[in-house]
Amino acid sequence: MTDAELIKGCKCGDREAQHELYVRTSERIYGLLLRMTRNPDAAFDLAQDAYLRAFSRIGQFNGDSSLGTWLYRIAVNEALQFMRRRSTLPLLSEGSLLEAPAPSEGECITTRMDVNAALDLLDTSDRTILILRYQEGLDYREIAGVLDCAAGTVASRLNRARDRLRQVLGGGYEISEEMAEAKHLTDAE
Repeated sequence: MTDAELIKGCKCGDREAQHELYVRTSERIYGLLLRMTRNPDAAFDLAQDAYLRAFSRIGQFNGDSSLGTWLYRIAVNEALQFMRRRSTLPLLSEGSLLEAPAPSEGECITTRMDVNAALDLLDTSDRTILILRYQEGLDYREIAGVLDCAAGTVASRLNRARDRLRQVLGGGYEISEEMAEAKHLTDAE
């Protein structure tokens, strides 16, 4: 089935077309929701809600964006509403960073903050745009369609989100670790 046939079938309430759409897209939608929520049960429930909403509103799909972008928009909106209701993730507000406790004298931080943990510390909008760009591989135009904003806005939001992620990741380990690793690499030469 082509996308056009799939959309036409879904608009007519064809269960086979709906099933085909689900099979083609469910892994990506679930993966997106899992990365956004970090909760497998919530991601599963949100995916189901997103498909219910998509099938009930398929008549409103006008083809201005791809079907995938349209589904991403629905899924992202479901996740954002869920996270607003739950407010369970630590968020960074404009201009603030969560500070890691300072090591005591003589103590060296040996654990690095991984990217997923750092993403969890970002506010929802920053985390969402980074996931869409770097984990889902959407281009600026597709992200603009998902977030319902201009491509120029995507560029500026993405730049801000990258800066915040860089700040969070920078606080995950000390410069002395970088220097020790650099020295180790030069010792091997």
